[in-house]
Amino acid sequence: MGRQTKSRRTTIAQSTATGLGAVSQAAIASSGSSLLERLPLELLAEVLSYCSTTRDVLALARTCKHFCNVLVKNPSTDFIWRQVRARTRPRPMPDPMPGLAEATYAALVFEAGNCESCGQRTRWPYLSFALRLRICEKVRPVVCSVRAQNIREISLEDEAQYPDILQWIPRRERDESDLTMGNGIYVRRDSWKKAIDEFRRAQELGPDAMSAYTETKQVMADALPAKLEFYRKLCIWRNQYTTEYQRNITSLEASARANKAGYTKWELMQSPTYSSIHHAKARCLENWHHNEYERIENKVLAEIIQQMGRKINRERVHALTKRRHSVEGVYKCFQQDTALLPPLYEFRHLSVVKTYEGSSSNKGPGLSDSFISEVLKDNLEQWVATARANLAVSLGFPGWKTMSKRLLHPVDRLTARFLCKKCSAAGKDGGKDGSMDFAGACRHECARLSKKARATRRWDAYNFVPDQQAIDALTQVLELCGAKAEEVDSLRIVDSVGARIQCTTCKLTMDVRSVGHHCKRHDEGSFVLLPAEDIADIEPPAYGLSAKLLETSAEAASQRDEKAYGCRLCMAQFVFVASGGSAGTDGDQNSKRAQYRPKWMSFNGLRSHLKEKHGIGHPADEDFYRTKVPASDSDSTSR
Repeated sequence: MGRQTKSRRTTIAQSTATGLGAVSQAAIASSGSSLLERLPLELLAEVLSYCSTTRDVLALARTCKHFCNVLVKNPSTDFIWRQVRARTRPRPMPDPMPGLAEATYAALVFEAGNCESCGQRTRWPYLSFALRLRICEKVRPVVCSVRAQNIREISLEDEAQYPDILQWIPRRERDESDLTMGNGIYVRRDSWKKAIDEFRRAQELGPDAMSAYTETKQVMADALPAKLEFYRKLCIWRNQYTTEYQRNITSLEASARANKAGYTKWELMQSPTYSSIHHAKARCLENWHHNEYERIENKVLAEIIQQMGRKINRERVHALTKRRHSVEGVYKCFQQDTALLPPLYEFRHLSVVKTYEGSSSNKGPGLSDSFISEVLKDNLEQWVATARANLAVSLGFPGWKTMSKRLLHPVDRLTARFLCKKCSAAGKDGGKDGSMDFAGACRHECARLSKKARATRRWDAYNFVPDQQAIDALTQVLELCGAKAEEVDSLRIVDSVGARIQCTTCKLTMDVRSVGHHCKRHDEGSFVLLPAEDIADIEPPAYGLSAKLLETSAEAASQRDEKAYGCRLCMAQFVFVASGGSAGTDGDQNSKRAQYRPKWMSFNGLRSHLKEKHGIGHPADEDFYRTKVPASDSDSTSR
């Protein structure tokens, strides 16, 4: 019996392959495990004849190469498309015009596309089939504005000037349901412009070109009336179909069914099972049959519960994300108001911030509330006090206390410089010195941490050690200024000195802010204090300029490209060599400095210059200066 069945199937497959003509027996034999592909053509035609529109036949033809060969590339199967068109509701679709394939016809009517106004994808059919003008249902109430942009109404002047073009150019078909347009001729603006250009080009090329142009366009002119009549009938069918579609949407009673079950229409439509059947019935102009919904009601209810659970989770995540962004905004405000601030990840661990971020409710006061703001400031003060005491321990001042207002806290002194043990051990300082004052240590974040390390990181004062090399250099500078680090007046005395501090090795002048990192460029660096007359004609360093130029903003990029930067090291070495390798008198140094002609460079060029000639990988503010007037290419040559 098994052999007879197999033989019988083979006979059916052979007869089917013979009937298909263009489809070979090998194509059917290699169809895989799909049972639908193994159906004989007669049974396949019977199944497809119950489709409500040719949209379903087109969708099947696009599923695989086999059905494309059977339904699209085989003319003998056109009867399937015709049968489906005859069953289409609310009335049969018009027959396609000559030369228009059935699959192309189905795509013309049912293919989705982008709205020409809002750009959103829509399933609504063309507003004008002749012009391929597609407008979604949201924009159709204001369709006149879209027509003003893309559609041109032919005037009497156009008819008198270009009568030949009007014989063949595609135009909008007549649509009785559209009352916004009269009986005029409407064409696409771009098509009209191209037609005029083509017509004028043919006139310029001579009689032969004009004759060929007329012959080509005459064929299009002869076919135009039939096309317009076909598109007119198609518009009538489209209007009836869309009207019935809107009526059928109402009759499906999704809102009533949802209210009866105790949930909203939106919640019901979130069910994949119900929404897929609902939209399919709406497109096919069908209604729910008796007890059809009751069969899937339990599954739909389970999907609604699952979707609502996901919605609650999304709302909770959205609330948490919103609160985290709010914390970031408050943190940025604190950055503008105070220098003593922990890094953001540590700021989130403050008690009031942690409680605020942990709440998933959108109700309640925010961090901007006056009471919560005061509590947050108190948390910050407690954190800074703890950090101050712990960092004082690393400097060798455990339990330091004083009642004198003339003494500075150890971490507030100029000699309070710190290094991060983790960054120094891992070499993650990027080649920089890594020296920080108290405020810098509070804000410090270790660079290039793994994702796991970032999730568990906490700020700890015991990760910092004293930067002894910077402390020794600053102590030397304070002695030159006649000040002591623990005295309050030391800050005022050092500020009054200004940029009179000179490195004895590279001869650069700077103020105390640069001493902490500059001392690390030399193994045995020392500093001297210059008289005020020696630096009278030297512009002091613009502190913070290098950090600003290294930002990723567009303004910083444009400033980096300006050829307005000169090298201070080259100027200092020129003055030192020109003075015979000695300090010389004040007048000699000023005259030699006046003879120096700088080479103006862009900032990136300056960085390359500092690295190649002076071995400085990371430029500091005291290494360069900027002229107010950028130099031209001719002025930027070397001296």
